[in-house]
Amino acid sequence: PGYDAEAVVSPDGKKIAFTSIRSGDLELYTMDIDGSNVKQITSGLGYDGGSFFSHDSKKLVFRSSRPKTDEEIKEYKELLADNVVAPTNMEIYTCNVDGSNLKQVTNLGKANWAPYFHPSDKKIIFSSNHHSTRGYDFQLYMIDLNGENLRQITFESEFNAFPMFSPDGKKLVFSSNRQQEKARETNVFIADWVETDDAEYANEKNLKKHITYLSSDALKGRLTGSKEEKVAADYLSKQLKSYGLQPYNKNSYLQEFTYKVKTDPNDSLKVKENTGRNVIAFLDNKASKTIIIGAHYDHLGMNEHNHSTKPNSKGEIHNGADDNASGVAGVLELARILSQNKTVEKANYIFALFSGEEDGLIGSKKMAENIKTLYPNASAMINMDMIGRLETAKKELTVGGVGTSPEFSKIVEKNKPAGFNITLDESGVGPSDHTSFYLKDIPVLFFFTGTHSDYHKPSDDEDKINYYGVNAIVNYVARIANEISNQEQLPFTKTKANAAKTRPKYKVTLGIMPDYTDHGDGLHVDGVTEGRPADVAGIKEGDIITKIGTCDIKEVYAYMECLGKLNVGDVLPVTFKRNGETKTVSVKF
Repeated sequence: PGYDAEAVVSPDGKKIAFTSIRSGDLELYTMDIDGSNVKQITSGLGYDGGSFFSHDSKKLVFRSSRPKTDEEIKEYKELLADNVVAPTNMEIYTCNVDGSNLKQVTNLGKANWAPYFHPSDKKIIFSSNHHSTRGYDFQLYMIDLNGENLRQITFESEFNAFPMFSPDGKKLVFSSNRQQEKARETNVFIADWVETDDAEYANEKNLKKHITYLSSDALKGRLTGSKEEKVAADYLSKQLKSYGLQPYNKNSYLQEFTYKVKTDPNDSLKVKENTGRNVIAFLDNKASKTIIIGAHYDHLGMNEHNHSTKPNSKGEIHNGADDNASGVAGVLELARILSQNKTVEKANYIFALFSGEEDGLIGSKKMAENIKTLYPNASAMINMDMIGRLETAKKELTVGGVGTSPEFSKIVEKNKPAGFNITLDESGVGPSDHTSFYLKDIPVLFFFTGTHSDYHKPSDDEDKINYYGVNAIVNYVARIANEISNQEQLPFTKTKANAAKTRPKYKVTLGIMPDYTDHGDGLHVDGVTEGRPADVAGIKEGDIITKIGTCDIKEVYAYMECLGKLNVGDVLPVTFKRNGETKTVSVKF
């Protein structure tokens, strides 16, 4: 009597696995095909069910909802006493058919269920909403038996579940509400399963290795022109060479440039000559178009160039894990994926790691100045700058430059990771290296997880990186790059906000961290630097600046243009909103 259900027959036809409440809890059992030899397989408190055999009939995979806290245990037992369960939090487990070698495979949170063995019995496909901010968005994922190499398989619709492979592994069947004619309509779909290898996806271990090394104290913040910048450049060159990529200029992966840098922020006459180096490689697929994928690898060093947002921080190492070891790691992984996979893409690729970005996009300007001469078929530029701080709950990612080609919006939306909240910014101009290529009439995309309180401070360290987020974004960029490569044409469009603007040169600073997203109601302040004009005047994080002097400030680019008109010593009224109230303060620049 009671609940005996969720039965499945082993591939060899000898056993049946099922879930039963006969012990007083919902456990897994097996029995011979004739119903004899019933054995309890699991014994942990919680709901174990939805089991399937491995293809060799030696293992079981199942989903389990196991309460851990006293409150969870109490609630589970009370519901079970009323013959009710509420398994909203489930993880994937495996064990041998006799119950030995029990292992928890996932630890993702939320609902991970409907598992099924890959025909190799080395991987598991399952449905999960761990990525979702709303709960209902279920996508298919694949994971190795040891819990590594989590890969997202589906990206469309709000519900994908109950996956099963054909015995030969060539077909995948699953349920989905895609192409529905009415709300919540679910149908069965069959897809060809194309087997891939590790070269098809970003690897979190690789990303962590690159970010950890580049943002280590040993590299002292990778200041442009420093000994440590050269060490970083050597590391990057060796990585690109190991993938079999060609040097950009045929002889070397390095592109040197010189420029003048201020040594005293208060005296524009105190400058020194500085030399930086870009690291650039080329993947020749004999294609008619070339896509540039880039990120800057320089950071602030020990604040020798006075760009830190932390007062009196000269001499402190600014490791720059998010800014921008995260983006560099993304470029290296994409270089590995696109050079080592089994596919010959319909585009050539340039992998560019810039220096001098923190001093004014110097390295990317150097590369862009003759890009159309060296590579007249340069079709698009993708820039990753600060992709390491995805907030797990919100999953907010800004993609800039979508207005620089009429094809970009649909490409970006079509390929977005499940559960992500994407903010689209049309402008091709921004405070990062894609701007240099936009100004050469090349369509650009810019990926950015947002500013934070550690921006340009010594506290931007590796232990704060969200590796799940970096991994998901890199795979997202890989899909977008592939989609761009398949476009017959990728027209360039001047973006409205900046079509007639020139890049201003700043003599003054307000001392804020601006939100680069266009909210439409003014410039949102993400942070304020202590002791700078905004802080002295009483402007705070969260304020929305709407006017500086006679300049109407609708977004970051109007703000940048306005700063370009000001001089040191100017005293102007600054109007802003705070909690719905409009305030005006006097600011001395």
